[in-house]
Amino acid sequence: MNDKIIMSEKSISDEAAIYQIQVKGKITDILIKMTDDMQLRQDVEQETISLVGWLPDQSALLGLLNTLNDIRYEIISVRILPNSY
Repeated sequence: MNDKIIMSEKSISDEAAIYQIQVKGKITDILIKMTDDMQLRQDVEQETISLVGWLPDQSALLGLLNTLNDIRYEIISVRILPNSY
């Protein structure tokens, strides 16, 4: 039995990284306050928001995802971006 899992993309790790998180909705004052130093980009046609920013570890990522969930944003995707972004 082969226990090795091969993935084509980088998996979420416990190291500092630049993340892109896509959520459904519109930018609000609450979202701006909760996301501090992250860049926010609104796609008006799709009604989605792209949050891009550096997070120190997986704990910070999970905290942000929980916060987004608490303020009722539907999380569409989470991915690690290359450091040269």
